[in-house]
Amino acid sequence: MNTQFLESLEELLKQRFDERPAGSYTTKLFESGPQKILQKVGEEAIEYILDAQNADKQKAIYEGADLLYHFLVSLVAQGWSLADIIAELERRHQPGK
Repeated sequence: MNTQFLESLEELLKQRFDERPAGSYTTKLFESGPQKILQKVGEEAIEYILDAQNADKQKAIYEGADLLYHFLVSLVAQGWSLADIIAELERRHQPGK
């Protein structure tokens, strides 16, 4: 897994959050507010689930990418980070747990 890509994407999202460039889809998301962003995360999750249940790999991967992108947007919008999620996963998978 290329976590460096996810980290660079998160940095780009943070930059978009701060700068809000006109015409950017990400800017539109941030300006819509946290509730709309979370709603979008839910929509993408449902689309992923439906495509995965239908064993449509290509569509599921496409929707999975949308889900991951919108999830990262939601983290940035709330002032949280991918590192927070990774730390929790690491905590859960310590030896003896």
